[in-house]
Amino acid sequence: MSENPPNQPGRPEDPYGEEPTQPTPPQQPYQQPPSYQQQPPAQPYQQQPHHEQPGSGGQQPFYANAASSAAGVARDDTKGLLGSLFDFSFANYVTPKIVKIVYVIVTILLALVWLGWFIFGVVTLFSDQWYIGLFTILFGWIVALVYLAIYRIGLEVFQAVVNISEKVNRYAERDGIV
Repeated sequence: MSENPPNQPGRPEDPYGEEPTQPTPPQQPYQQPPSYQQQPPAQPYQQQPHHEQPGSGGQQPFYANAASSAAGVARDDTKGLLGSLFDFSFANYVTPKIVKIVYVIVTILLALVWLGWFIFGVVTLFSDQWYIGLFTILFGWIVALVYLAIYRIGLEVFQAVVNISEKVNRYAERDGIV
């Protein structure tokens, strides 16, 4: 027979002869170990190290006015359209004020040109070259829309350059460069 005594009921068989240990309960998922749970509180803003801004005489954090200056990037409309047109110092940009007017004028002119093409197409329908009139009526509006899109893109480029320039000037004023 065998030399091993039978297992006692309720105890698992241990082939190595060691005492079974109590299993540790599993930790909750996404739980940090106890050593990381007690972190020191963050220091207040005033106790952070300060960096000096170029051109400023005192100690001031370089990011202290970031939110207020970003909110202050909005355009100065202190002068009207005529005031901006005759501003020989170029302190105020006229492009933001005039771009809407130019776009309305271009839209009206292109609509009138398309209307002229349409009338030309209708008149040529009753002539020997009726296919030119038909082509003008069917596709003249597409040509007008393409020209309108080209003018719009050009005006948006001008507007974007002026917006970038205004923001750069505001940040330069904030940082004391200008």
